[in-house]
Amino acid sequence: MNNNRVINEKIIRGTPFQSFFQSVGNEKKIKDPAVSPVIGIMLMLIVTVILAAIISGYVGGMSETKSKPPQLVLQTELVKGDYVNVSMTVLSAGNGIPTRDLKIITSWTSGSYSGGNITVPGFKYPLGLVPSRGNPLVEDFGNYTLLGGTKMIVNNTDGIEAFFGDQYALVDAGGIVDIKIIHIPSQSTIYNQEFIIEGDY
Repeated sequence: MNNNRVINEKIIRGTPFQSFFQSVGNEKKIKDPAVSPVIGIMLMLIVTVILAAIISGYVGGMSETKSKPPQLVLQTELVKGDYVNVSMTVLSAGNGIPTRDLKIITSWTSGSYSGGNITVPGFKYPLGLVPSRGNPLVEDFGNYTLLGGTKMIVNNTDGIEAFFGDQYALVDAGGIVDIKIIHIPSQSTIYNQEFIIEGDY
């Protein structure tokens, strides 16, 4: 039996049979590892597609959330009487800007003093004088819409304190006031002007 096995091995070695079996073995070794790269490439493609979908949805959501800021043109006057009276008349506000969508930031310097305040919807001032057929309608800030001809006013002690802060009594003629209006939905500054307070002579 052993002699036959030795003879068979000798027959195979050095003959085409040996080359055949070696080529089959090598082919198997080459083909087996090829399964892993294919799966890896497929997984990479799947991950890429998922990431692209997530990023696209996130960017699309941001563009939908952030609205385009409106345009606002005001004619503003600040005059010092007993206190500083403020009048802001709307010259242009597009299709209208609800004051519930606005935040007003006021900062001032007068001599060696400085201060300021922030007005948000829910505050009463500045009051709105809204044009109507008769006398203008008086509305609290946040309850009226800025349209051409609408006037925002601060002309009493409570309003002046809300507009300039608790040191409002120190604001005097010649002082500098910066008024900035922020459109809350778009987080954009739609009005930003600096004024010198006039004296009521």
